[in-house]
Amino acid sequence: MNKFHHIGIFVKDLDYGRSEMSKFIQVSQESEIIIDENLGVKILFLRDQENINYELVAPYGKNNPVDGVISREKDLLNHIAYVSDSFDEEIKVLRRNGFVPLGKPKKAKAFKDARVIFFLNPLGFIIEIIEDLEK
Repeated sequence: MNKFHHIGIFVKDLDYGRSEMSKFIQVSQESEIIIDENLGVKILFLRDQENINYELVAPYGKNNPVDGVISREKDLLNHIAYVSDSFDEEIKVLRRNGFVPLGKPKKAKAFKDARVIFFLNPLGFIIEIIEDLEK
């Protein structure tokens, strides 16, 4: 079963992203900044009054997934993420249903080294599946 987790937004800088988000949502909770060298990103989670999580993702290092998106100024509202309690099976199901993996599963520091994988779905947007380590 998949459970909604967050909306991922690519930003050039976390401080800038936080400032801009605060202009239209009331931030009720903010995480520490997470640097994930494995994924090449810096991450900051913001939670609003409605309990919706926003993941601000900024570049970290030269080989990161953010710089190209920022330079194209497209897909900045980058992905919708779900936690899956059957991660490996979910990957098989998504592939059978026409979802295209955008890489292999990788451990993510933001989720205590749970594996994550990104897919382009048939509607043309990206979803992230996060392995549920607490199942």
